[in-house]
Amino acid sequence: MVDDFATSITERGKSTPLLFGPKGDRFDLTINSLFFRGDHSSELSMADLTLLTEENRGIMVPLRLGFSARNLPVIGTNADYFTTRSITAERGTVPLMLGEAALGSKCAKSLNVQIGDHILTDQVNLYDLSASYPLKLKVVGFLNQTNSADDNAIFTSIETAWVISGLGHGHESIDDETKTDKLLSKTKKQITANASIEQFIEINESNMHQFHFHSDPALLPLTSIIGFPKSRKDGTILKTKYLHHQKIQALEPSKVIGELLDVVIRLKRLFDSSYVITALAASLFLTAIVLLSLQTRKRELKTLFLMGCSRGTICMIFSVEIMILCIFSILFALLGVYLFTFLGSDILQLLR
Repeated sequence: MVDDFATSITERGKSTPLLFGPKGDRFDLTINSLFFRGDHSSELSMADLTLLTEENRGIMVPLRLGFSARNLPVIGTNADYFTTRSITAERGTVPLMLGEAALGSKCAKSLNVQIGDHILTDQVNLYDLSASYPLKLKVVGFLNQTNSADDNAIFTSIETAWVISGLGHGHESIDDETKTDKLLSKTKKQITANASIEQFIEINESNMHQFHFHSDPALLPLTSIIGFPKSRKDGTILKTKYLHHQKIQALEPSKVIGELLDVVIRLKRLFDSSYVITALAASLFLTAIVLLSLQTRKRELKTLFLMGCSRGTICMIFSVEIMILCIFSILFALLGVYLFTFLGSDILQLLR
């Protein structure tokens, strides 16, 4: 199980040449960006993505994380993610428009939805009354199975992720015909609405043009950026250039995961060494049980002896009892090994 787990997460790291993120814990950034676990408080911006793209040394894929729908991670990215990861739509299409979502293979089975159905995102902050409303995502496709973290995720566009976070929104039109009870102030140059203006929780063709962002496009946040360099040389140049950057750190996920696996392997060695102590304790416990059994069955032994059983026959009877116990123990152990081997892939999916 440990070997299979190590192989699985190592492959995920090898398929991700470079990872750019804000300065901070490299383990946190790597696990969050590759396996969509945890939350990374620091952020990059679209300006950082533009800066990396202008290097012209490979494909830069943005990620916006930290959201969920029905307790499954919602990943904001662009079409390059599916191309670089060799992910295709088994049915339907990848998300192309605002408000669309594509489901990973296991995610689609667990949610039991069809193309054209809607999924409501989870509330970003239950205790913030000013937070944005949950957004209804339209399911437009089911992705092929990749045996990775992508199978348990919901993918949408970067712009949709910004809408989920409240950085973008859509509402009914505000103009001279808007009712006065929905306005805070009105001048010749500006009209200011109050909270009674209806905000849309679903994006469709009729209201898509009414969704907008109030922030500077260059300042819109990203969680991290995955880099796919054109060559090893380009990757080395990129990593070296951002080695001492004040804001951005460049990581090789395969090396970071290797450091994590070193800890796992050390723990495995510790458990392996403890098996010797466990086996010795189990042997002593079994011996104690047998001796205790002989003490409690003295009358039975005396009865057998009086019935004419020799001491050899009595020893053989007890030996057969112990042998039957050992045989059934081995059978149960083999059954457990078989079940772990048979269910190994499913257990690894939970660990990814």
